[in-house]
Amino acid sequence: MKRLFIYLSSIILLLGSALFVGCSEDATPSIYDSIKPSDKLPVDRYYNFNEKSVPPEKPYGITVDNLGFVYVSLNGLGIKKITGDSLTVFAPKGPESFFKAMTFGSDGLIYAVRGGIKGIYKITLNTIPAAFVASSQGISDNVNDVEFDNSKNVIWAGGNTGIIYRITLDKNVKKFINLSGNINALKITSNFLYVALSDTNEQEVVWKYPVVSSDSLGAGELFFNYTEKIDPLGKIIDIAISEDGSLYIFSNIQWTNPSINFGEIHRVNSSNSYEELYNGLISGSFYSFCWGLDQNAYFSNIIVGANTDVYKIDMKKNKAQ
Repeated sequence: MKRLFIYLSSIILLLGSALFVGCSEDATPSIYDSIKPSDKLPVDRYYNFNEKSVPPEKPYGITVDNLGFVYVSLNGLGIKKITGDSLTVFAPKGPESFFKAMTFGSDGLIYAVRGGIKGIYKITLNTIPAAFVASSQGISDNVNDVEFDNSKNVIWAGGNTGIIYRITLDKNVKKFINLSGNINALKITSNFLYVALSDTNEQEVVWKYPVVSSDSLGAGELFFNYTEKIDPLGKIIDIAISEDGSLYIFSNIQWTNPSINFGEIHRVNSSNSYEELYNGLISGSFYSFCWGLDQNAYFSNIIVGANTDVYKIDMKKNKAQ
């Protein structure tokens, strides 16, 4: 009931001064100390989709191009580009209902996964999505997330049986560690690969691997146990890394009604201390997250079991390179 109260009273909380509720083992002053009534909201709706259209506009996976434009996969409607207050078609619907995760490559094309299929799709402007790699190229489990490295020429992906893939644009597939569990999300920086895993012990954890080269990983370490430290009922939906190396965990907490979840953001520092960010400002729960070219990031959300809108959030920092 406490979480529901916080959720319903988020507008009232904005009139106060506290933006961050620290839950750190090693509390430090936050750069998000307070907000004045005249300040711009740090979390706000970016685009209001039409739920009354036929079919209704329901946003799922999102990504950002090299100019900062946001793209969204709409259920049954293909991939759309958000331009101001309007939507333009990037690609029509193909065999998919929607894409779970999307990312841009150096060729200006979108690479996406459906989250339940042994493969990755490649999407060209105004063209129906087509398979990029599948089981015939070595994909052996259902891929949940895809992420390009900084070169935008190498894809890292994770599947539902814990397999980490490295895939080049010429379709060379290499498999890495087979973790015990389901990979929900991953992020790659110049130095490390972070993997969010629902393991076979019903723990939500994040593993960290040193990047030795574009096709080689070092020995991994269990970097953060979300279930033990934050919430035994929460589920990690996505992760991100800031320019200073902090890990951001985007999770959903289930309330007593199984169809109602609450989104939370936690920042984990290199020392494993952590704090919750923007408590009470997240509308609904998370589906997909993408950091933009600057301090702004975007996420699609779910309210009472239905995907609804895309929100913009001021992360106060740039993402890792």
